[in-house]
Amino acid sequence: MTINMQTVISNMRALKSQGVTYSMSGSRTGSDGTADCSGAVYASLNAAGANLSLGNTDSLFTDLPKIGFTKVEAPYAYGDVFIFGTQGQSSGGAGHTGIFLDASQIIHCNSGDNGVGIGDFNTVRSYDGNPPFTVFRLAGQAQTPTEDATSKTNTKENMDNSGAIEEYSYIGNKLCIKGWHFSSIPTKSNSGDDNSGGSSGSGGSVDWNDVQSRAQFFVNVCSDLGIPKNTALALAANAYAESSLDPSALEPMEASGAQGHGYFQWSYQYNWGDVPNHMTRSYEDAKYQINFAKTNSSQWITNGYGSWAEFWKGTASPSDLTMAWLMSWERPAQPVDRWSQFTQVVNVDALVFGNNTLTALRDSSTSYGKEMLEIYDATTDKLLKSVEVTLKKRSDIKEQNPDVEGVEWSGIDTCLTFENSNPFYVQFVRVRADGARKVLNLQALFFPHSSSRTTIGHDYSTNNDFLIICTDKNGKSQYVKQILGGMSWSIEGNEVPSCSFTIPIYDADKFDGHMDCKVIVFNKVFDGIVKSITLNKDDETASIELDHKISEWDYRQIPNNYTVKNETFPSVFCQSPFLYSTDWYVNTDSQAHKEKINYAFSRQGHLEALTKAVSLTDSLWWRVGTRYDRFLEIGAFGEKKNYILSETGQTERHLKIIGSVSISKQFDNIFNVATVYGEKSDSSQVSLTLREAYLDQQQQGHDIISGFPIVILNPTANREQKNYYTNITKIASNNSLEYAILDEFSINLEQAKLIEKTISMNDVAPFEEDGKTISDEERAKQSRIAYNAAVKRLKSARRRDEITVQIGELPSDLNVLDKVYFDYHNSLELFDKCSRYCKKIYEASDDFYITKIETSFDEYLVETNTITLSKELSRNDSND
Repeated sequence: MTINMQTVISNMRALKSQGVTYSMSGSRTGSDGTADCSGAVYASLNAAGANLSLGNTDSLFTDLPKIGFTKVEAPYAYGDVFIFGTQGQSSGGAGHTGIFLDASQIIHCNSGDNGVGIGDFNTVRSYDGNPPFTVFRLAGQAQTPTEDATSKTNTKENMDNSGAIEEYSYIGNKLCIKGWHFSSIPTKSNSGDDNSGGSSGSGGSVDWNDVQSRAQFFVNVCSDLGIPKNTALALAANAYAESSLDPSALEPMEASGAQGHGYFQWSYQYNWGDVPNHMTRSYEDAKYQINFAKTNSSQWITNGYGSWAEFWKGTASPSDLTMAWLMSWERPAQPVDRWSQFTQVVNVDALVFGNNTLTALRDSSTSYGKEMLEIYDATTDKLLKSVEVTLKKRSDIKEQNPDVEGVEWSGIDTCLTFENSNPFYVQFVRVRADGARKVLNLQALFFPHSSSRTTIGHDYSTNNDFLIICTDKNGKSQYVKQILGGMSWSIEGNEVPSCSFTIPIYDADKFDGHMDCKVIVFNKVFDGIVKSITLNKDDETASIELDHKISEWDYRQIPNNYTVKNETFPSVFCQSPFLYSTDWYVNTDSQAHKEKINYAFSRQGHLEALTKAVSLTDSLWWRVGTRYDRFLEIGAFGEKKNYILSETGQTERHLKIIGSVSISKQFDNIFNVATVYGEKSDSSQVSLTLREAYLDQQQQGHDIISGFPIVILNPTANREQKNYYTNITKIASNNSLEYAILDEFSINLEQAKLIEKTISMNDVAPFEEDGKTISDEERAKQSRIAYNAAVKRLKSARRRDEITVQIGELPSDLNVLDKVYFDYHNSLELFDKCSRYCKKIYEASDDFYITKIETSFDEYLVETNTITLSKELSRNDSND
């Protein structure tokens, strides 16, 4: 990761020029016109490529070392980051942060300036009561401030390489981006034959006192002539040895009276061509000389270093081609290593090649250079596409920065056709006329508009063998065929399954963190990701822990404040930005097609978002299984499978109980009366009420969900209120009635004992979208969502009788959340202590939900399953 502190500080100055105001409750980064001290620093670091999650003053203590910063003492320098306060106690208003512009001046976002300001470090610290502080410096990078770094006025030097994405859209295959990227114009010198002369044209401006600049000019010309990279480098190495990369160089007279001219110093007049008339530092003359060499094959002698055609093909290494040109073209008495001499004075890796970056400068009528939009795959950082964009005039940016020369020519407003199956990000790159690349990293992640795969995939219930397949990021697979001491995994609804096993230590190098790992074992597959590897040198073994691949859904997050309005589960979770990737098959049942989502997601992992969405329904779950890879199901489930758990029976549908049957009676965390409330949390939300759901129930004349009536619990919910209002929805949050939901089944289970609990659901309060006023219909929808979520919580809070049985092999079409018939000879005795109402429920049916499957294989890979059964589905939603 390379972070340029000049770009960091330029972004701080850009926030200053935009008039960003100080606020700790907005975006904090300037994206909404407000920022705070740490948000501005995080945004600026990210603009330079840090890729940090937005934190606070306190988290900078740990985030800065992650990206190469170390603590330093005075004297402080340009680019140093300071933090007021002590680690662990500097978040919120307890700390402050900013960046040094020199040993004393700092730039920081603060309440005193009501935005980004520049001031004296010690003065600012004294205003804050002289708190303790820490200063961090980016390791391994020379601090090189621009001119006027400490000036309170923005200039082209201290604003260099600043910009932002202001608007973007990605719909279908159409990517549109609007923003700006300013890069200062390189200083030009007048053309001439002295050492301070400059050169213009497609090769770019040149500092003839700088060998690196001369080399860049040379390869720019080679790029325009279509010369391959390795060949261009070989020519440059030889031209450096002959003429110090100066097309105007004139060699002193030889004893024979001959005199060399230009880049390659040919010593005989018949080799000169018209070179003596093209010996200035202009682009055209440099191009003439190199092209003359490229077209004059008579000078080349094939003498063991390859042919003329092979040299210009450029497939050999630059060092080999350098020697080939020397021995076949220059033809000295002894070979010399010109390549090593060249690389000692020129940074070859910093040279820029290719038509995508330079050749358009040939026809440029401006000195601003060329603006490129580069698109990268977010999962591999591979460059996917590079396109030139036309700079637009931005008078508004000029008005904000009147002293920044050329800033008006920084606007970007472009649309292009583009598709990618993975998320991607973009960066703006200004290729200046001198060949320098000014890269503006932008923290905008674009999600592909694609859907889950349409085929269910391979059915592993047909694989009757054992094999572990480890697949790296490049798609290369390695195989393990031996485990030591058995293997196990556990599966539940709405949970990430895990698997563990031990292998010989010599197979450990086939595994790596987050690697795809399929465990195929006799008609089943555990589709996993490597979570941990523990080596035991004494036993020469390695213990492997896997998480199911569903865990990768939390590798990516939903964009900030992403609102879903009245959409079904398949329309949301079967496509981006909620779908992890197109490698997944998402199966949804009829109930999932009916349930609607109305929720404002914000920076949640994809799996966290899915779990939250199903928790806001009264019946939906998600699950994964052991039959297909990357296969997710969302639904109400409860399908009755034609299997019988019993002690006897010989049919293929009988699953024989091979161990003792146990029952666990759980009475903890029981409640059967839920009072739901919500508090106003910010300017975009209003208080939550069940009033609309209650009125809906009264109009229908029956419970919205059978067995869960809404009742009026207390008549004086708000004692501060002096007036009693009529049934007007808009003021329902302030009316004098308090509502609760009863769980009739649980009340009967507890023999009429009422156990009350209050449930807070602030995050499902009605919310605004695009500044629109919250309508009565929106309030009613959110009231129903709160009711459904509370019903699910009530179901989960019932007393539970969980039965645990052990069987042998589990059929591949049986999974958690399915129902089976439980036939046990003394099943009623197990429930002897429950109420008559409870017994009546159990006597009505012997169908039970499977709530948990624990699968194990012994050292001989003999399968055993421990099945947990329950009459009802329940889960702990207390943290939702």
